Amino acid sequence: MKLTSLSRRRFLATASAAAFAHRPATAAADPAPLFSFGLITDAQYADAEPKGDRHYRATPDKLKRAVDVLAGRKLPFTLHLGDFIDRDFKSFDVLLPILDGLGHPVHHLLGNHDYDVADADKPLVAAKLGMPGDYYSFAHAGVRFVMLDTNDISTYKHPPGPATAAAEAQLAQYQQDKQPGAKPFNGALGKDQLAWLETTLDTTTTAVERVIVCGHHPVLPAAPHNLWNPGDLIAAITRRPSVAAYFCGHNHAGDYAEHQGRHFVTFRSILHTPDQTAFSIIHLHPDRIVIEAHGREVARELPLP
Repeated sequence: MKLTSLSRRRFLATASAAAFAHRPATAAADPAPLFSFGLITDAQYADAEPKGDRHYRATPDKLKRAVDVLAGRKLPFTLHLGDFIDRDFKSFDVLLPILDGLGHPVHHLLGNHDYDVADADKPLVAAKLGMPGDYYSFAHAGVRFVMLDTNDISTYKHPPGPATAAAEAQLAQYQQDKQPGAKPFNGALGKDQLAWLETTLDTTTTAVERVIVCGHHPVLPAAPHNLWNPGDLIAAITRRPSVAAYFCGHNHAGDYAEHQGRHFVTFRSILHTPDQTAFSIIHLHPDRIVIEAHGREVARELPLP
């Protein structure tokens, strides 16, 4: 579905500074959006005893309840923003069949816990999740979704060897520079992926597409769960008027920041509590993003410039 001329003008209209104050919202009173899609993050299943408020064995039931709601909405697709499992490659086989009940595609990206598997299985993770690559993009109804690999440079993605040793050296440098996210459970975007991102965003800007960038690790606000090199990603996003938002997970408590008219939304994990779920239905309008929240998630209405 192509955007109408009116929709494009509304996409590119300048919003006042006050318009960026996000407020809780539900979809019930909204006129029809351009389209809607599902969003889940950090399902993080493992056949393991609870640890604090992380109830690993409760995830399949909560995921099934989310799938039932999303399937009933007849959505075109759902995003899962990383950490589909907590550990063990066999955990994928418990959760993946549940997603079949959606009746539509799931676009995954990779989280740090998705690599908490045997070294021999690490190269198989992306294919297991049906991903075309560690990072990729896809388009729907005039909107491009850029799915990043924020584990690109990390101490856990690869078996011990040169790549891991180089990542450990980079982590030490980021720690010396007092980067807030310089932790071993976070990662960085490498030069090749950043170059691909720049090219992808330049192409979509030329095509007048609206863009939503997604990753596992947050970049704003500054916090211990963030990307090692958040500045590179923030700069790439804010240089393009076509980019509306950055969606991520990893920080299970969720978070939000607005920076230069772009929305940085960290969604809450489905993992926590033994019975309460957390997922969203995202309604994309020409002039705003409406986050319809379920369970622990936070409802928001985010104006678009």
